[in-house]
Amino acid sequence: MSVPSWTTISKSVEQDWLVMKLRSERRMHAEDGREGTFTVASAPLWVNILPITEDGEIVLVEQFRHGTGSTTFEIPGGVVHADEDPRLAAERECREETGWAGTGDAELLGIVDPNPAFMENQCRVYVWTGCSKTQMQDLDPLEDIVVHTVSLHEFLRLVEQGTIRHSLVLSAVALALIKSRIPSGNIGAHNG
Repeated sequence: MSVPSWTTISKSVEQDWLVMKLRSERRMHAEDGREGTFTVASAPLWVNILPITEDGEIVLVEQFRHGTGSTTFEIPGGVVHADEDPRLAAERECREETGWAGTGDAELLGIVDPNPAFMENQCRVYVWTGCSKTQMQDLDPLEDIVVHTVSLHEFLRLVEQGTIRHSLVLSAVALALIKSRIPSGNIGAHNG
């Protein structure tokens, strides 16, 4: 048995908030006719990229995030510009935010839905291996980013401590581990 869908009856005019557009949609339950109004956020396609160094370490970016009002540890990522290839956008974001680049092309690990409860956009997740520092950072005027490299063991310790909590970062590493794109060694070692 599958969950019944909801049919859209009407949509409000979108309000543009620069990083996303918001609208409300009136929807009706396909089986029992219940109706409700739901908020939908529309944002461009996002990309995240998991840079892995030649030594098998993960390249992280540390930056202040205004949504939580705190400093976070993440992987590079951002918005895909109009008519931009998502893989190239991910590689661009990595070079701009970290100054690091991999050998060859970044590999698509998967596509995730950032928050399907109210967001309709997707995030494409890439891994780029053989990364090394190739240039200086090229940050946007309002960005301040510090670059770190950590082992998988250290990364998992940061997750366990609650230092890394960004859901898109966690999904990227999970996809990479599932697809064996990160040298995992003894994953259980982070407990000791």
